[in-house]
Amino acid sequence: MNDFSTNGKGPGEALLQYHLDDEQYEELVNTVAGKRVIGLALWEESVSDEEGRRPSPALRELFDLDLYLENRLLLALYGTAMYTDPESDPLRGWQQAGKIVQAFINQGIWLDEVAATEEDELVLILSRNHVPQLYLNVSGWTVEAWENLPGEE
Repeated sequence: MNDFSTNGKGPGEALLQYHLDDEQYEELVNTVAGKRVIGLALWEESVSDEEGRRPSPALRELFDLDLYLENRLLLALYGTAMYTDPESDPLRGWQQAGKIVQAFINQGIWLDEVAATEEDELVLILSRNHVPQLYLNVSGWTVEAWENLPGEE
């Protein structure tokens, strides 16, 4: 994961990761942990959608989203469940989840911790003043460099 823009197949083809091993954990801790989240793109569809059975936007619980970090790295997150509390139900609804995450970004939120589930799936903890605000349980991810925030030329 040292080259954030390639997986050996050519430029711009980031390697999709599914399981967090020790090396990936260390790389994420060293490159993205502690960085401020400054932008978001939340996709209406998800790679986790079953073919022909896409949930309605109001019922969606798994999201694909891009988090833009202050160090010009982009975390593309796939099949992500979002929780405001690890003991609560996941956020539901495309518009509702987008509004909540954008409000956190506007108020200042940092990717504070990188963790893993018992199944070695990635968990990102977004915090304000080191107080967790949002937990992202991620099914797959890539790390890439970004040039422009969404909506910029």
